[in-house]
Amino acid sequence: MLDSYRHPGEFEAQSDVFMTWLPDDIQMQGYDNRATCIEVIKALQNYGDVKLHVNCGAEGVLEKARAALRAADVDCGSIEFSQFLDTNWYVRDNGPTIMVNDRGGMRMVNHCWTYYGVWEKDAAEVVCARKAGIHMAVSLGCFDIVSSDLVSEGGDREYSGDGIMMCIGDTEVRKRNSEYTKEQVEEEYKHLYNVSKIIWLPQPTVEDDDYRMGPLEYRDGVPYFGTSFAAHVDEMCRFVDSSTVLLAEVTDEEAAESAAAAESKRRLDAAYEVLRNETDAHGQPIKIVRMPVSIPVDYLLTVEDDDYALYKGFIDEMGGHFADGTPWPEGDLHFIASTGYCNFLICNGVVVGQRYWNEGMDSAIKAKDEQAESVLKACFPNRRIVMVDALALNMSGGGVHCWTKNVPAAGKNA
Repeated sequence: MLDSYRHPGEFEAQSDVFMTWLPDDIQMQGYDNRATCIEVIKALQNYGDVKLHVNCGAEGVLEKARAALRAADVDCGSIEFSQFLDTNWYVRDNGPTIMVNDRGGMRMVNHCWTYYGVWEKDAAEVVCARKAGIHMAVSLGCFDIVSSDLVSEGGDREYSGDGIMMCIGDTEVRKRNSEYTKEQVEEEYKHLYNVSKIIWLPQPTVEDDDYRMGPLEYRDGVPYFGTSFAAHVDEMCRFVDSSTVLLAEVTDEEAAESAAAAESKRRLDAAYEVLRNETDAHGQPIKIVRMPVSIPVDYLLTVEDDDYALYKGFIDEMGGHFADGTPWPEGDLHFIASTGYCNFLICNGVVVGQRYWNEGMDSAIKAKDEQAESVLKACFPNRRIVMVDALALNMSGGGVHCWTKNVPAAGKNA
């Protein structure tokens, strides 16, 4: 029966973490997102007490992954490498969503996958990525697969572990499942995940919203675009225990500095209004802790950049115009990276967070990093907090949480 299973909170015991090695062409020029990935793997090996899986889902990636890890003095012997063909590089979203029961049982919930609403459900790329998630589940010994027609990505589902799921309403209904009503989507989620309540946050932060919608803002008449498709809850609000959430916050001063920040503040303030009126599974008010947002990092995407064709290709499929009618600009593009401090991974003894400051950068970025680290330390006093340089990974549209997919430990002590 479905009702004998649950999806634990990420703050509970974990047994495995999946990752997908990034191919060479998923890069912004001048940035090495694999360096971030290596930092994440080291943090998990040192403090995570978890089995690591690295899928090399693109042709020729396996040996490159092993060579890069060995060069960084990573113990490859403790990593399980696989070669499940996959067209997605952020396994959080299409990887195995595992539920457990107190008898050691595992069940995978197999959602539809459309590459963030880009392709049809039966497209070859979509079917490939969906299969990869099932292969990963089977590699764990999980053969109980429950499929759903709803389109959903793992990064937009947060769990309290005791009956509450949280997600973005605009993403789950309008962007992914417009053929269904909100009530129908909610009913299906309650059935699939054995939860009693869904907390619907209205919208994602604007920097994490679908970049195909149009510019985030204009500066001196020049359009600035986002780098993400996702529109996910894990970029802005996370359960840190069954009754506490961590919610990003844009200050009044930050909102006054840019149109994008002002819009994200409006959306986060709306999320706060929802959360302050919500209760946990025991009827007590949910505690809300605020997390600062990062200082925006701009990037000039040139026509020589590896990712130029990728971003342009999706707009070409829309007739060469963004959804708001803005044409794809001639020449180079200005992007605002989808950075943030809420895209962290909780894994047993460690929390792997994101930081951005490096030598030569504005000291204000360092101050924000330190502020975010302090918030994580206060929320997780009994875990090691490891902040990794995530900018290169964010430049490619994902982050630490996006790049990893944790598997909850099954059994009574989970």
